[in-house]
Amino acid sequence: MSGLATILAIALSSGCLAADSVHESPARGNAQVNEFPSALSMTKRKPVGMSLKTNAIPWTATIMNIAGEVNLSDKISLSVPVWWCPWFIGQSHALRVLALQPEGRWWFCKAGTGHFIGPHISVAWFNLRHNHIRYQDHGSPLLGAGLTYGYRLMLNRRLDLEFSIGAGYMTMRYDRFHNVGNGALINTMKSSYLGIDHAGVSLVYNFNL
Repeated sequence: MSGLATILAIALSSGCLAADSVHESPARGNAQVNEFPSALSMTKRKPVGMSLKTNAIPWTATIMNIAGEVNLSDKISLSVPVWWCPWFIGQSHALRVLALQPEGRWWFCKAGTGHFIGPHISVAWFNLRHNHIRYQDHGSPLLGAGLTYGYRLMLNRRLDLEFSIGAGYMTMRYDRFHNVGNGALINTMKSSYLGIDHAGVSLVYNFNL
């Protein structure tokens, strides 16, 4: 393998090779391999089988959310987040929403550790107040698809911190109303969007199955 290929492989594996080598015994000779300090060995855990998590970013807009993730193989997992906000928090700017964004993930290291990338689909029913206009889905949800990249950082045996960002294409058909009580319908429109469709800073709790 060339020097460049070696560098790329190490970068993409996010330290997996180095981490795995800690637990290997020397193949020859009587040399002893030094153990990591016990404080670091405390972070070792069994392979993650399932996890629950919540994303801090939607909570800033009072949007409740939870996601379940299950490992399908050593490299692949399936994550299904749900966002729900059943109330308006203000008259001029507020959002009621029920949304799902199922996502398949391919992990550069082992599933549940380090960097990942994968496709997602988006489905959302919404009712948005913005200044003098209220926007509401027209009988059918917003639909979209895109790609997510992220990284999961292990905190201890059970908890992780996950960072993720996604971009994709979405299309929606919606009604526009005057943003007042029983506001009259203005018109019905259809529009599309291409750009960032996901951002996450999530706390993860792992179950070892």
